[in-house]
Amino acid sequence: MRKPFFLFVLLIISSLLLGACASEEEKMIVSSAEEFAANYVLEKYGVTVRFTEYKFSPPDLAKSLGLHGYIVGDKKKKVFVFVNYDPLSVETLSLPEGISKKPNSK
Repeated sequence: MRKPFFLFVLLIISSLLLGACASEEEKMIVSSAEEFAANYVLEKYGVTVRFTEYKFSPPDLAKSLGLHGYIVGDKKKKVFVFVNYDPLSVETLSLPEGISKKPNSK
């Protein structure tokens, strides 16, 4: 009777530990992607953005996530950046009308 209970408790603890590790890994990925995307937008377009939401793509399709946010100073000006996180690159970028690439950026 004790053995099944012990195995059940061990299974619960293992699941919690694995879930915590995945969560930390996810936080690191999101943090890196947000920093990379914010720097990209600042360098290429000269505007500062802040991200408020993210959503991962299904892992079997791509190692990427979508970042939603706004331009600092005007929360009505929405921004979307689709970032590949392995390796880091910007796949898609959506900025408000009127924001154009800086002349000296490639």
